[in-house]
Amino acid sequence: MNRLPMTKEEIERLIIADLQGFPGCERALAVVVVPVFNNGVAATWTVCRFDAGRSDGEACDRALQHIVPHFQRAYDLVSKH
Repeated sequence: MNRLPMTKEEIERLIIADLQGFPGCERALAVVVVPVFNNGVAATWTVCRFDAGRSDGEACDRALQHIVPHFQRAYDLVSKH
């Protein structure tokens, strides 16, 4: 399956928008995407931390465990100059 190339900022915006749709995560503020440099890993990026804002941090963590693998299969992290 071909993944769409996306910048760090684009992936972060997509994830936070999806995250805010999960119960208890409506007020989540941000996620931080970082590149993965391990050649043995299929994903080119991961979320290293998030700011739940006034949302339930545990609910957001559970939601991210669902969201991130799905997005990793759909999007490759690239730098756009």
